[in-house]
Amino acid sequence: MTAYHTEPPAALAALARQPGADECDICCEAIPGYVCGDLRQFDAAWLEEHTASCGYCRNELTGFRRLDHLLNEYESHRCEAVTAPPFRGRTREVAHYGTMDSPLGVLLIAVTDQGVCEIDFGRNQTLADFQDRMRERGFDLVPDQEAIRPVVEQLSEYFQGTRSTFDVSIDFSGLTPFARDVLQATAAVPFGGLATYSEIARRISNPGASRAVGNALGRNPIPIILPCHRIVPADRSIGNYTGGVDIKVTLLSLEGAVLPAGGRVS
Repeated sequence: MTAYHTEPPAALAALARQPGADECDICCEAIPGYVCGDLRQFDAAWLEEHTASCGYCRNELTGFRRLDHLLNEYESHRCEAVTAPPFRGRTREVAHYGTMDSPLGVLLIAVTDQGVCEIDFGRNQTLADFQDRMRERGFDLVPDQEAIRPVVEQLSEYFQGTRSTFDVSIDFSGLTPFARDVLQATAAVPFGGLATYSEIARRISNPGASRAVGNALGRNPIPIILPCHRIVPADRSIGNYTGGVDIKVTLLSLEGAVLPAGGRVS
């Protein structure tokens, strides 16, 4: 088990109530953390309330969001442009798919002859959505519950607390080399451990790519097995999760990972 202990910073609302404090200064200093998803829930709520009534700070927030979007687009394209080979197309591949019930709800699972290629949270999409996205990745889907049985068995053991590592093969088809590097580095983070986006960026020898790392993990096609839930912001707070923060909390709790005092669920 990995334990972290830090003294949480004062709440923004408390800072704003101090004599001589300027709410706008406090808000503007917190805007970058808000846009990056690093604020605690109650601090984010205070900032949202302030910007709803303060035109100046609302404009600052809008401007920073635009800048953040542009930086995300630039960094994702830059990283993938450096590593991606010329596109030559590829033949379509058959993927067999099925479902399993889990403590997180229904999971949609697809496998190929090379390994598991997709795990999706059924609560966030319909089967039709799942099928459409798989076709876009170049897979022709065939329903086959037996084909996914080895994956289901290992996931079941994981949820029961009897498995801490997975040994199923992974099919990275359709992913860029950068995304593959990110996911392989993420897979090396041990059960019960945590790593930050910047740490993953350094592990793939691209230390300036923490934003692009976050983008790649947000599109992780094989969550749980490729444990993007173990990747957190620089302050080791819970951060965000594409499947839902409550799922991230459940997975980290199952693994015994401990967030710092004051780590928020946002």
